[in-house]
Amino acid sequence: TAMFTGSKNLLHYGGFLNPFDIAFVTLCLCGLFALLLWDENYGDQYADGKGDDSDAAASYRKEENNACSGFQRALKTVFGNSEILLCGIISSLFEGSMYVFVFMWTPALKSLNTETELPFGVIFSTFMVCCMAGSSMFSLCMTKNFKIESLAIVIFGVGAISMAIIAIKPLESDTLVFIAMNAFEVCVGMYWPIMGTLKSIIVPESSRAAIYNLYRIPLNGVVLFSLLTDLTTTQSFLVNTFMLGTATVLQNTLNKKRAVSEATAKQSTPEASVETA
Repeated sequence: TAMFTGSKNLLHYGGFLNPFDIAFVTLCLCGLFALLLWDENYGDQYADGKGDDSDAAASYRKEENNACSGFQRALKTVFGNSEILLCGIISSLFEGSMYVFVFMWTPALKSLNTETELPFGVIFSTFMVCCMAGSSMFSLCMTKNFKIESLAIVIFGVGAISMAIIAIKPLESDTLVFIAMNAFEVCVGMYWPIMGTLKSIIVPESSRAAIYNLYRIPLNGVVLFSLLTDLTTTQSFLVNTFMLGTATVLQNTLNKKRAVSEATAKQSTPEASVETA
């Protein structure tokens, strides 16, 4: 409904926009409460044994308050370590393809079935179940001692094949396209714990927050590209196929680099030196 004065619409309320309006208000309140009530957590690595802040802690606070220095330090860390850089590119490619999928799955299914009204609520619920199944599959794989890096290659490859099926629409089969969409959602469910584990291993804790923010920059670029360009559903899913295929190749490269790093670390340990002697 709307309130009118003369011919001008002064106020709109109700309808499909209500949840977004309420979310905007609650997010503003959360930001205000965080600003007023939360103190910065600088950790205890610069604190003395009694738990009180030392002069080093005060200096550390002053340095961290300089946003530019933290950003520059994170940039140097990312571009100075190929593993950290690859991890960021891979995560941006996969998450970017995930957001493009979120934008385009509805028109993709509509283009296959124009005669009947699709049950979008049931379809979305199916996606969420598949995502949860992917997370459960990750837990099962961990009990079988699968390597995280190898699992990542598998889900990126399966995701790329799924996107290709959606883009090409073989046999114009809506069932096959829907199965490919569900397969991608399973990959999404497995992706989050896999990438969370990889990031915790690769990204140094001292600069983790700033580096994660850097990772968001190319991701947001992918999202803006999808929103600002007039790509068809086929073109969008072909772009997804390319991004996920690239992520698969880069993950394989990251695996090789990590294998070399782990072998070098083992050789440099005292235990390895004793065995060699």
